[in-house]
Amino acid sequence: MQKGKRYRIQGLNMVVMANHDGYARLGLAVSRKYGNAVQRNRLKRCLRSAFRQHDMRTLGMDILIIPSPKLKTADVDEQNMASCFDVLLQRVAR
Repeated sequence: MQKGKRYRIQGLNMVVMANHDGYARLGLAVSRKYGNAVQRNRLKRCLRSAFRQHDMRTLGMDILIIPSPKLKTADVDEQNMASCFDVLLQRVAR
């Protein structure tokens, strides 16, 4: 996804690129630098759940999310991740 548009939202680096499938796909790249396995899996669960419930699933785009190691684990919950997708949708629509 080197040709995608990059966004940084609340400690998440998001790379967005159009696809021709007619629906959105989510990719997650969470390194060990983020935290232990419990923290990494919790972040991935919250991101997947927020993505499933968001309206952007009908758009034809690929989204790769790379969390910054500085993202605090206290900030990770479904509501906060859903607001990240809201901000991303607003920025992409511009």
